[in-house]
Amino acid sequence: MSIIDMKGFQELAKTDPEFMRETRYFDGTLKLVAGNEQHHLTFVDGRLTAVDSGDPDETQTEIMIKGTAEHWKEMLQIKPRPFYQSLQSSAVKHGLTISSSHSTFAYLPALNRMMQLLRQLNNKA
Repeated sequence: MSIIDMKGFQELAKTDPEFMRETRYFDGTLKLVAGNEQHHLTFVDGRLTAVDSGDPDETQTEIMIKGTAEHWKEMLQIKPRPFYQSLQSSAVKHGLTISSSHSTFAYLPALNRMMQLLRQLNNKA
């Protein structure tokens, strides 16, 4: 079973007005690593155009978020424990890796919205 529901996220992301607003100028790739799985989300002119998944590798991307399965388990809780509620605090306090590129900081609101959507998917009844 996959840690991150990428198919569900791809459907939500393409219809979520807040996520689409926050990614509106992004051209590039967002790489998510969750334990032994990796997902490359490709954006063209702010639109999510492709999701490719596979084993973790060292491919460089504009934005990268990398964590253990345990990191993601904690971050995807509907009400995460302290310091797992945001990517930044998870990186500072718990060792999650996030890239320090200008794109990471420019699109931080999109990444925060992504986490909200992933939490919804992870906790659906």
